[in-house]
Amino acid sequence: MNVVLTAQEIIRIEKLALADGISQEELVQEAGAKSALAIKEKIPHGTKILLLAGKGNKGADAFAAGSHLVQEKYIVHALAVYSLEEGSEFNQLMRRRFEKKGGKFVDLEVEFSSYDGIIDGLLGTGFRGALEPTLAHLIEKANASDVPLIAIDLPSGLNGMTGEGAESAIQATATISLGCAKSGFFLRNGWNCVGELILRPFELLEKYISQAKVFAELPSPSEWQRPRLVRNRHKYQAGYVLGFGGSRALSGAPKLATLAALRSGAGIVRLFYPQEAESNMLCSFPELIHAPWDEAAWTHELSRASSIFVGPGLGKAIDVQEWLKKYLSQVSQPCVLDADALISDPSCLPKKAVLTPHRGEVLRLLKIKKALSDEELLAHCQTFCNETGAVLVLKGAPTFILGPERILKVIPYGDPRMATAGAGDVLTGMIASFLAQGLSCWEAAVMGSTLHALAGEKIVKEKNFYGLVASDLIDGLSLISLGSTKKLQPARKPR
Repeated sequence: MNVVLTAQEIIRIEKLALADGISQEELVQEAGAKSALAIKEKIPHGTKILLLAGKGNKGADAFAAGSHLVQEKYIVHALAVYSLEEGSEFNQLMRRRFEKKGGKFVDLEVEFSSYDGIIDGLLGTGFRGALEPTLAHLIEKANASDVPLIAIDLPSGLNGMTGEGAESAIQATATISLGCAKSGFFLRNGWNCVGELILRPFELLEKYISQAKVFAELPSPSEWQRPRLVRNRHKYQAGYVLGFGGSRALSGAPKLATLAALRSGAGIVRLFYPQEAESNMLCSFPELIHAPWDEAAWTHELSRASSIFVGPGLGKAIDVQEWLKKYLSQVSQPCVLDADALISDPSCLPKKAVLTPHRGEVLRLLKIKKALSDEELLAHCQTFCNETGAVLVLKGAPTFILGPERILKVIPYGDPRMATAGAGDVLTGMIASFLAQGLSCWEAAVMGSTLHALAGEKIVKEKNFYGLVASDLIDGLSLISLGSTKKLQPARKPR
């Protein structure tokens, strides 16, 4: 259920299921029942719902869901774009059943704003190309209605394989995806259409999904359960994070990273910064241990630290590339590299490295100057990870995580208000903290990225902010329920 498949692969496994004797009617019935259950969670009981129904099997799913909702005492109307005779065999069957259950039909002129929810059942996984004028008009009208808009399977008009067509597709409040998510949700501008991603199991296809060629995976709850707290631990056992960052102009970045590391569970954080930043670093939170750069002191603390981060706020305060070449070779601990510390020279990378670039930074990191599709960029990133052994967190909406010989991980959480200065510094500190607590580079990247995105969602919901600042994300961590069940190796003890 936590997998992402291409539309092509979904069509293939559905054909396998049909060849094994599972009927199309059974598939439609389960899809309708599961969709109706998800709709009930989003639209209040007994209210008015409008189905937008196409002529294919997605329209059949919508009619099947509508029949269940009628039985649950919802007032359900259907806007059928095509005549009964134009529909597929099972579209016709489910349409008749919907009418027999008491569902009503309305015409194209119906006022969408008079409904409490709209269900998108127009176009399914197989859609490609341009929209018919009538469908384009209905999609535009639905998007403008300001009514909760729930897509079954995927938003109509969106290419489920590539994410193309997002500009003219349904802009869903939520998308119900059964059994797996579609690759097109996360590529190009597809994520703008999906809204809340509601994943539900699809028992009839479960066996086939487990055997499918996977495009990516989504994080499971076990991957973001925070480390178990030991009652008699001391601060070094909780994890010692050592950082280097900051400059006169960008002193806030390392402060955000260090506070995030502490709030994510590290027992102690020590920050070194370039000499020029000293006056601005004096105004720090009291828990931060900090000092201007001193090679002997750095070397001593490096021998004691559990994890390292380098980069936030360095800017042009020093010759970063020279510093990295000289000092990263000394690092045996897991290390997070961000911002100005992002380097592609494998000889400079620590053996255990997590790199956290956004798209612009990754293009510079990989020395790519031409325009690339999302698929091409991800392929280049995977090659980089395979060749260097590094884990790469490609920040964005959504965030992608790649590692050597790993299946691509997609983080399907977050809020657009997280696009704010300093949010990446918070992520750097979180990942460094989880490394210090004993997680592997891959585990820390997945956990840090997931909790970072969830913290953004939680703080927006709690505070109803229109605009976030990066420190809000640190506050949001306290709103995520603890699930401390992950057993880990104890962090390194200081020497």
